[in-house]
Amino acid sequence: MKKYSVLIPFIFIGLLASAQRGFGFDLGMSTSKTPMLALKYYIDKNAPSIGFSYQIFNDALGKDHALNPGDTAIGNGDYYYALDIGYTRVLSDKISIAAELSIGTRKFYQNLRDDNSSSGGYHRTLSTKSVVGGGGFLYYNVNEVFGLFAGYNSLREGTFGVEIRLFKQAQY
Repeated sequence: MKKYSVLIPFIFIGLLASAQRGFGFDLGMSTSKTPMLALKYYIDKNAPSIGFSYQIFNDALGKDHALNPGDTAIGNGDYYYALDIGYTRVLSDKISIAAELSIGTRKFYQNLRDDNSSSGGYHRTLSTKSVVGGGGFLYYNVNEVFGLFAGYNSLREGTFGVEIRLFKQAQY
């Protein structure tokens, strides 16, 4: 029942947004191996968005675990996750620009060897800090439904992806 209590509000928000002017979403990947997803709500030539980035492809071994006595360190690293708030402006039928603010958490970890683990080890969190970043993107609108984008965000670094738009009225 818990999974439906989370799913139903997202479906309701999606239907509400599509019943208005239109909505869409961005799916992207960055050079820091961070996938991102953003939901957009189109109001004429403006589109505020809210999204999420999570550096899931990192080098942390196994699960986060407290230090076991006698285990040896085999490396360090960090990863982050962030809430992304953005604004897109449609300039023409082919070009859009966007700005984005990212607020999140960066975790610094240490990998430890554990010969009994299937992954060969585990990681432990050494410290956590809040991070803020921002960036800009350029969109090429292939047609009214599909677009491509590329840009830079100071947390994700270089980012590229696709934009899918579902409209109720013409935007251009």
